Amino acid sequence: MAAPPPPSRRRPASLEDLSFDTQRMILIRIPCAVDRGRMSLVCRAWRKVIRHQRSELEGALLPLPPPLPWLLLRAPFPVGLGSTRAACVLSGGRVHHYLGVAPPDARCFGSHDGAWLLLDARHPHAGAHQAINVHTGAVLDLPRVLGRQTDAYVHSMVIHAAALSSSPEDARCVGAAIVTSWRDPAPGAAPPPRRRCIAFWRRGWPTVFDYVPPGDGDIAFDAEDVIYLRHSGAFAFVTRGEHLRRFTPHRQLNNMMAPYWETDLFRTTERIGVRARYLVVSGGELLMVVRFTPHPDHQPASKFKVFRVIKRNEADVDADFPVAQYRWSWSELNTLGDRMLFVGHGCSRSYKANQYPGFEAGIYFLDDGTFYDDAVIFGNGDVTRYPCSDNGKWTEDGHVQHCFTRSDPSDHSAPVWLLP
Repeated sequence: MAAPPPPSRRRPASLEDLSFDTQRMILIRIPCAVDRGRMSLVCRAWRKVIRHQRSELEGALLPLPPPLPWLLLRAPFPVGLGSTRAACVLSGGRVHHYLGVAPPDARCFGSHDGAWLLLDARHPHAGAHQAINVHTGAVLDLPRVLGRQTDAYVHSMVIHAAALSSSPEDARCVGAAIVTSWRDPAPGAAPPPRRRCIAFWRRGWPTVFDYVPPGDGDIAFDAEDVIYLRHSGAFAFVTRGEHLRRFTPHRQLNNMMAPYWETDLFRTTERIGVRARYLVVSGGELLMVVRFTPHPDHQPASKFKVFRVIKRNEADVDADFPVAQYRWSWSELNTLGDRMLFVGHGCSRSYKANQYPGFEAGIYFLDDGTFYDDAVIFGNGDVTRYPCSDNGKWTEDGHVQHCFTRSDPSDHSAPVWLLP
C-alpha cells in the first residue's frame, strides 16, 4: 500500500493576499501622513501595499484629508533646539516631532496658517516680537512698541493674542492684537499702571497703534479674543461682556492705513464659571465658543457651549437691553453637527469630521487660561507659571478627554496650535 502524500505546505498569508478593499479599509484608518510614512518603513510588504493602492487609482484613492493643527508643547525650561513637542490629533494625540523653535525660551502668543508661530521673548522688557515659520525657518520682525492715541510717548507692551489678515510675508499683511502696554517710568519713579487695549499694525511698521473705543475702562468691553474674517476683510474681537468690535483696515492714497471701527452690542446673559471665550468661523458663520470650569482658579475645563449670532426681533421687549441699542444676541447651538473645532486665542479653526474616518464632532482645546493673567505674564521668571496640562477634547455627551500627551508645566509659554 502506497504511503499517503505529504501534507501540502501552504504559503503563509501576506499583506498582498488581502483584498484591495481590505487594504483600503486598513489605510483609511491611518489618516496621518507621518504615520503612513513610518508605516511604509516597517517592511517591504507595507511599502508595496501603499504603492499598489496609489497606482491602482492613480493616487485618487485614499487621499490624505486636510492636515489638522498640531498641539505644540514647550519644554518646561529652555533646553535648546528640538525642545518643542508636536502632538498630532490624527495620530491619537501622540508626539510626532521635536521641533526647534528659536529662541527656545520664547512665549508663543499665536499662530497663522502655513506653520507660522508668533513669538515674544520670555521677559517683556527685553522683548522682540517675531513671526517664525517652523517649516522653512523664515523669520520676520513684528512691532515691539506701542503708540497711543492719547499721548505722544512710546510705550512698552506685551501682545497677548493676535490675528493676521494673510501670511506675514505678504506685503499687504495687517495684524490686530490684544495687548497690555505701559510707559517706562523715570528713574526712581513708581511704575505707571498697565493698560489693556486693542492694537493694529501693517507689515513693516515698527510700532503698533492702539484703539480707544467707546466704553474704555468698562470690564465688559475688555477684548478677550480676536479673529480675521476673510469674507468681509475685517477683524472681530469678542469682549468679556460678549459684545463684538469689528475693525476694517482701509489703505489710503499715502499708503497709510485708516482703521474703521464698529461695535455691535449684544443682549447677553450672565454665565457662571466662564474660563474663556473664543471666536471661530465655521461654514462661513461666526461662532462664539465658551469654555467653562468649575472654579476660576486654574481648574480643568468642564464643558463648552457654542453660540451663533442672531439679529433680535423688533418685537423683543427687554427694558435692560432695548432692541434699538442691543440689536444682536447669541443663540446656543443644539448640536455641533459635523464640526471639529480647534479653539485657541487668535487661532481657532473649524474642520468637518466626515473628512476624517473614525473621527467625531468635538471641541479640541489647549491650556491657555493664563494668556491674560498679569501675575503670570509679569511675575517672577524663576517660578513655573504655565500649567500646560489642561489640553484635550470635549464631546457633546459632556465628556472631557485628555487625549494628548501630558505636559510638564512651563516657565515661559503656554501651549499653542501649529496651523497647517
